[in-house]
Amino acid sequence: MADTNGTNGAHGRPDIERKPETSEPLQRSAFRALIQDFSPIWFTWCMNAGIIAILMHQLPYQFHKLPVLSTIAFIIDFVLFIIFSVVMLLRFPMFRGQAYNEICENVPDLGLLACWPIAWLTVTAFVSLTVSEAQWGSHAFTIVAYVMWWFGAAWVLSTAVFVVVVIIRRHSIKDRELPPMVFIPTVGVSTLATVGGLLSSFSSESSARTAVPVIIFSFWAVGVGTLLGLFIYAMIVHQLFAKGWPAPKQSAGMFLLVGPMGQSAAALQLLGSAAHQYGRFGGYNKGTFLTETSSAPLEVACILLAFLLSGMATIWSIVAFICMIDRALNKELSWTPAWNSAIFPVGTLITSLSQFSIEMDSPFFRVMTAIGLVWLVILFFVNLGFTAWKILQGELLIVKENPRAKQELEQQKEQ
Repeated sequence: MADTNGTNGAHGRPDIERKPETSEPLQRSAFRALIQDFSPIWFTWCMNAGIIAILMHQLPYQFHKLPVLSTIAFIIDFVLFIIFSVVMLLRFPMFRGQAYNEICENVPDLGLLACWPIAWLTVTAFVSLTVSEAQWGSHAFTIVAYVMWWFGAAWVLSTAVFVVVVIIRRHSIKDRELPPMVFIPTVGVSTLATVGGLLSSFSSESSARTAVPVIIFSFWAVGVGTLLGLFIYAMIVHQLFAKGWPAPKQSAGMFLLVGPMGQSAAALQLLGSAAHQYGRFGGYNKGTFLTETSSAPLEVACILLAFLLSGMATIWSIVAFICMIDRALNKELSWTPAWNSAIFPVGTLITSLSQFSIEMDSPFFRVMTAIGLVWLVILFFVNLGFTAWKILQGELLIVKENPRAKQELEQQKEQ
């Protein structure tokens, strides 16, 4: 006679085995999968298109179609930024606390959060370099670019502070591996200064009255980005010496170590040039510092400091290449979305080399700038090919199988 409790005799086994239940469905719609799993790493596509566009615009070797290619790259940056921002903004109201906690509990994603305001700053550079110089653009869009820059300043600095505070409050790094993504907020602060230099130098009809506050605040931002980066360098270098290369899937993240030094070098050069070559300090002419007399030695000092910083950035780029080659020789190298992190940091160093080619009228730096730009464009399309393939295979961006539900099922099986 069957047990009235629905169990089978002494063994206590259910007559009907129940399926494991999860708090979320295992299969999702494509739209829900896109929104729920969207990561800030996708804003690296905006950053990469933006840095390539800036380098094309400033390349010492100009030819007839290069400005058109630069504009196309800027438009790609702008369109992707709008799409990704809409998706990112939808994630928080749709998934609320889950979206916030998943970013805060994941240190790489926490660092990557700074990619969003950096992408905004590349769009600001687009408005400054291209739109304000167009026949239909003019001075009105220079004002737009300045407003966008100050908004970006508040955004990137608050993001950097938020990332630091959350890591302090929620994460105890100690002997755990510190991901290279924690460099990105420092790169964001230095990017603010670089775009400030571009804005103050090349925007249509930019005046000293509007440019000088941006230059001064940008110098302050260089200090924050460089010094905060140095503190993190100490931890990363100790980690490399103690544990060796990062995990194979994070090997491309080594290029992030180029960013703080390369971007700060480029920022100093552009700011020194804005103050002296473009006469912003002379046009302002107040006090003892904001004068034409002080701007000349200031530019020289900026170039000297840029040499120091770009030298270290070059060494880090070489170390990152060696890491990738080492992984390839050991057959441990495979493509991951982290490869996108190789373009923007190296692009900051190439921006600095481009400025050196102007400051010293150097054929060597002109050639190195051109070679570096070609390499970045090739890597951009390599990443594009792998990304498109992974999306078509259902392994990236839109993954209908919910990893949270899958993990929950695995935990239930272990119990």
